[in-house]
Amino acid sequence: MKKIISVALCAIMLVLSLASCGIVSKVENAAVYPDTYSITYEITTTEGLIHTITKTVDEKGNIYFKSIDDEKLFINNGGSYSLYKKDTNGKFVAVDGAKYTLEAIEKELALFESYVRKTTDKFIPTARHTGDTTVAGRTSNVYKIGVNLLAASFYHIYYVDQDTGVCLGVDVVNKAFGNETKDNEETFVCVEFITSNIENLTNKFN
Repeated sequence: MKKIISVALCAIMLVLSLASCGIVSKVENAAVYPDTYSITYEITTTEGLIHTITKTVDEKGNIYFKSIDDEKLFINNGGSYSLYKKDTNGKFVAVDGAKYTLEAIEKELALFESYVRKTTDKFIPTARHTGDTTVAGRTSNVYKIGVNLLAASFYHIYYVDQDTGVCLGVDVVNKAFGNETKDNEETFVCVEFITSNIENLTNKFN
């Protein structure tokens, strides 16, 4: 029954949103990273688990990544990156023979990129720009797609950083006949986005 309601809501959403005012041809967020930054997302899974994922790049091009089950450093050596991971004592040590190009690191950190470029990768033909807000201290555009009726509401809200195009969050509202659910979708929000005074990541060796 729930799946039937969701399909029906999606069909209604498409028809009504096409007739709505304020529709934009696309979400403008070809994400471009600053030279240095540290970005942390708080993620809520479909099971209700809340965890964070972080990526930091310092002025030397060194890269730090941490997720719920992984933590690593990529130290820049003139364009070739050495991989460091924590040992049993909690200290970062080099992984023998592990050398990366920047392209290889980007593939390694594809999970993080999927949040940054959420609206770049997702075609949203009927998104509406509904205003601006502040997320993690950053001014962001707010885009909405969906319907909001008396009996049922179903829509996604996307937050996009105005300066960089980085996606700062996605939320989902799904109500039908008084019942509210996240419709089995993961949501996330940026809780930190800083672009200056980034510490030298080699300090993590100390």
